[in-house]
Amino acid sequence: MSDWRTTDPVILTPILAAAKTSFHARGFHGTSTRDIASRAGVSLPTLYYHHENKEGILLAVLISAMESALARVSAAIDDGDDPREQFANGIEAVVLHMTADQELAASEGEIRYVETDNPLRRKYIDMRASLESQLDDVLRRGIADGCFQIDGDVKNMLRYLLGACRSAADWYRPDGPLTPADVAASYVEISLRAVGASLDLLKSLNHQESEKR
Repeated sequence: MSDWRTTDPVILTPILAAAKTSFHARGFHGTSTRDIASRAGVSLPTLYYHHENKEGILLAVLISAMESALARVSAAIDDGDDPREQFANGIEAVVLHMTADQELAASEGEIRYVETDNPLRRKYIDMRASLESQLDDVLRRGIADGCFQIDGDVKNMLRYLLGACRSAADWYRPDGPLTPADVAASYVEISLRAVGASLDLLKSLNHQESEKR
């Protein structure tokens, strides 16, 4: 992923694109496979030829979203020169992912309806854990280097920050006054303050953001 700030939309099949929209509008339980097939313009037999059941469709959507998020965050971290930059980039990448396609981002909450013994659910959970692990590693290196000062458990802090980042999909409106870059910049600043990053870094990032505008 050459430019993690301006990635292409996640490509979904017509069935998955229809499912994404239906799940966002009606929720997992409120959506039937017939709804998805109708929205996708395919017959039920065609839908079932490609997907075993509604759970399988949801998991395919979730995995597609997480593959994109994981690639974006990995590229963002690699683009940083030190833990402070890497963490700022990682948070920015998460928020940009959440605001790029809100229907896709919001689908993550539907994972609670998938049976825990489903192997594809485990694949999705492992991918999500990999994303979190990368940011956890950056935070711990930053603490060791003196870049960050965190009171309390690092994992809990990261869960809090990622939960806040993911909430951007719930309130952000593309037709509102803020751009995805604006939203991401605000979350980056809040996150850096939360992990005790230096004020010099915050000033530097604010200056860079002003130059972009």
